[in-house]
Amino acid sequence: MNSRKITFLLLLFFAACSVKKDLGRDIQKDVSAEFITKNRNILSTAPSDKWWMEFNDETLNKLVELGLENNKDIQSASLAIATSRQLNNVSITKLLPTGTAGIGRQRFASPGFGPNGVSYDLYQSTFDAAWELDFFGKNLDRYRAGKLRFLKEAQLYKAIALRITSEIAHNYIELKRAKKQIENLQKISDLKKQLIEISEKKQKTGMFSKSDFHRAEIDFDSASSALIEAQTEEKVLTYRLAVLIGFMPEKMAEFFAQENQKNIFQKKIFDYSSGLVPVGLKSDILKRRPDILAAEYEIDAADFDRSAQFKEFFPSFNLTAKIGGGSKSLGDVLKDGANVKDISGRISVPIFSIGQLMAEYKISKAKARSAIIDYEKTVLAAIEECESQIVRYANALQIENNSSHSLSAQKKIFRIDKNKKSFGVISREDLIHSEVTLLISENEMAQKKSSSLINLIALHKAIGGGFDGYEIRFKKDRVFMSEVGKGVK
Repeated sequence: MNSRKITFLLLLFFAACSVKKDLGRDIQKDVSAEFITKNRNILSTAPSDKWWMEFNDETLNKLVELGLENNKDIQSASLAIATSRQLNNVSITKLLPTGTAGIGRQRFASPGFGPNGVSYDLYQSTFDAAWELDFFGKNLDRYRAGKLRFLKEAQLYKAIALRITSEIAHNYIELKRAKKQIENLQKISDLKKQLIEISEKKQKTGMFSKSDFHRAEIDFDSASSALIEAQTEEKVLTYRLAVLIGFMPEKMAEFFAQENQKNIFQKKIFDYSSGLVPVGLKSDILKRRPDILAAEYEIDAADFDRSAQFKEFFPSFNLTAKIGGGSKSLGDVLKDGANVKDISGRISVPIFSIGQLMAEYKISKAKARSAIIDYEKTVLAAIEECESQIVRYANALQIENNSSHSLSAQKKIFRIDKNKKSFGVISREDLIHSEVTLLISENEMAQKKSSSLINLIALHKAIGGGFDGYEIRFKKDRVFMSEVGKGVK
């Protein structure tokens, strides 16, 4: 080994003693405590777990429970956790000695001695052991990296559970809205049909033109088409919920039939409350959102990978031992007799693979830097999502409030028109038009109500609420997420 290579290895050795983790989390300092948007409906208290239970809807709670148990994405995530856990167990073995034991039998025969020749059996026992002494902590770093990636997979599992929960609640609220609109559209279609009958009678008496009659037909066809579209959407939302909870589509009809028998599914879209939301502090998102925590674990894991790869430049120290014995009798094979004892140590220095190791180290260094960039990108995206969703929710509440006032005014107009009809001031046709307008206003209000509720659901997802008080548990080969302090059922 020439002096240049010796100097290079010495520099690497001293550098290893002073390696510091560059976690690159300066972006955390830029995250303020308060959100930009101030609204009386947004509270700075910590979000509660199981936010979906605040809707007080047992059917929704049941759907979420089924989704967390049967959703295919969640099941895949649980397998990823189990795999990561076993890979971590494999990495532990590299810190320990390895050994193999064996016993064998050899048959020796020679026909050259005596009339019957000579033959005998030789039994042998062997034990081989090897141990890489991890003086520089290379294998320990790889074990730590694996442990951190196991924790990362646990956070990704939570992120998927949060997404699935949000999608279930989102589609369920949309289904509620569709059912309300179908109910109103059916009434509108019936009323439009009555208008056709009235216009047909008026046309025969000359009180109505033919073009007005055709306009009534167009209105009826339009109302019928809107009803069909709403019914189609109801089916699509039902099938989408089936996928989210791991059911076949036809099984959803059976599920909802059972819920209807309990009189639980009758809760209307207007019965839900979209009011105060505890979101916590903006800076707490860094400690709560599972995607951010997963990205943070990856930073640490990548840094340990880089450290382990750096230590590949250093010499490796290995101990090997071989012990064996032999005997013509199986019962005496472990007793004194012919035996082998060989214990040796070996030092390996990477002289001719420096170029390969340097390239691998640069790759690990680039991956560590990439993990930092991914973390910063995740934080920026999370902050943008939270700020944007607070604005959307606050504005959706205002729009819902405006629609509520409009609907209230339209109800008053309808009551006035009913009184006018009773006194003969307006015709039955005018009253039908007034009722159709009221039903259209109710459908618009249902749309605005569902929009505010969906934005509320999205806000809970954005702030990472729902599973902060949960932890990953194992039962045999399955992964479960249960509340802290409670066992796995």
